[in-house]
Amino acid sequence: MQGPKIVEKPAFRLMGIAARTSNAAETDPATARIGKLWERFSAESLPGHIPYQTEPGVIYGLYADYENGTDGDYTVMAGCAVRPGSTPPGTLTVTDVPAARYAVFTSERGPMPDIVVDSWSKIWAMTPGELGGERAYTGDFEVYDDRTANTRNAQIDIWIALKP
Repeated sequence: MQGPKIVEKPAFRLMGIAARTSNAAETDPATARIGKLWERFSAESLPGHIPYQTEPGVIYGLYADYENGTDGDYTVMAGCAVRPGSTPPGTLTVTDVPAARYAVFTSERGPMPDIVVDSWSKIWAMTPGELGGERAYTGDFEVYDDRTANTRNAQIDIWIALKP
């Protein structure tokens, strides 16, 4: 895994679908929600139905509304960046991600979802010094772009919000 690069990013809005979960829930297939969320996102071809997109072809996996860092519940969202003030149609929802300083990591190339799980495992094991600072837990996200077109040889970026 490459990184981190430290990057300042302004606030932005995502539109998509979301679920509430925890790392503990995700270890049990009976209670895991992240995989099901992504299955629905794909099955319903939601990227093609999200209006006001500012980055067509780019999909975000957002982790926000953390209750207790990595130990508590959080919201996960699969969505696309949209114009500020955009209103979601139907069952879609929006989340405003605050401006932040991020540690940006680039995964190794490999099969999905293995590269995602492997990258997060490495990030969770890092000290604040290795991350480039203390995690803020205000909104971390994965970026899926043209590098994920071949799901057997994909690559993603993971952005970790840092405290100021």
